[in-house]
Amino acid sequence: MTIKDIAKNLNVSYSTVSLSLNNDPRVAEKTKKRVIEEAERLGFTFNANARSLVTKKTNRIGIVFSDNFNAPDYRWFFNEIETYSTRAVENCGYDFLIQPNKNIHSQSNILRMVNGKMVDGLVIFSKTLTEAEYKFLSDADIPYVYVYFKPSFSADIPDHFFWDDNRKGGYWATKHLLEHGHRKILTIRSNDPELKMYDDRTAGYMEAMEEYGAQPAVLTARMDFESQKEFVRQNIEYIRKFTGIFSQQDLPALSIVQQLKKYYGMNVPEDISIVGYNDIELIHYLDIPLDTIADPREEVITNAVNSLVCRIEGREDLSPRKIYPRLITRGSVRDAAQAGPVK
Repeated sequence: MTIKDIAKNLNVSYSTVSLSLNNDPRVAEKTKKRVIEEAERLGFTFNANARSLVTKKTNRIGIVFSDNFNAPDYRWFFNEIETYSTRAVENCGYDFLIQPNKNIHSQSNILRMVNGKMVDGLVIFSKTLTEAEYKFLSDADIPYVYVYFKPSFSADIPDHFFWDDNRKGGYWATKHLLEHGHRKILTIRSNDPELKMYDDRTAGYMEAMEEYGAQPAVLTARMDFESQKEFVRQNIEYIRKFTGIFSQQDLPALSIVQQLKKYYGMNVPEDISIVGYNDIELIHYLDIPLDTIADPREEVITNAVNSLVCRIEGREDLSPRKIYPRLITRGSVRDAAQAGPVK
């Protein structure tokens, strides 16, 4: 089965079929739909190797993760990134190749994919990017975008960097507690200094606390679910001093809610109010009504992929670089005056 067979069956030109299968914007969506449906009916697939020899393109986008993407603290984050990025790439009509920053031989997969002409562009979600890789990409003739992790080797924010405003999210989470009369508010951030998003969330917390004349308090912890039992045990007497907690990620927030109730007789929000960050699906599975900051992760990633595809195809790129998060309220915050005595 060939493109010419599809064209004959639909009574359209060979070029129309080719452009439709490549998701070319010059072809009407109705025509594309007819072509794709006929191709699927006939079981037609491109010979990718043959096509790349003719077009000098692979029709493939490389997705690069940090080397420690599978570590417990980051697994949930990169699982979501994989879902959203692969969906966005396929929606743009491209295949994808997912690689960590380095392979098992400590070779750069970025250099391998670019020098081996394995991809047409790169979407980079990596906090382990090296200075050599950063300089290589700056000089390389290939489109790429950075998402969430701004290269530390760049003094300014690159035009091709996509992120959500974590400082604004931290500010809104803290202000939510402040507006309910809380002044003794503890924030819990990641103990990993390389994750700069927590610097921004903490800065937003500090800004709100200063605005209301409240004294800030910061603890660091691993941002996973399991380690919170020991974290709460070690810090319970300190935690009792506060009426509100801003946990800078939902996973520890959910675990803290459970630990406080199960082992220390403290209920949320009756005894202490809590706000999380990310709006993860686990909130619904555990049926814990957690107030949280919903970061627009899918929108950020979709914008980044769309921007990359525009650059690959030489089209105008109007994708927003920065997206603002939003507050979701479910009932884990109440007025400080209504809170019961801390046990």
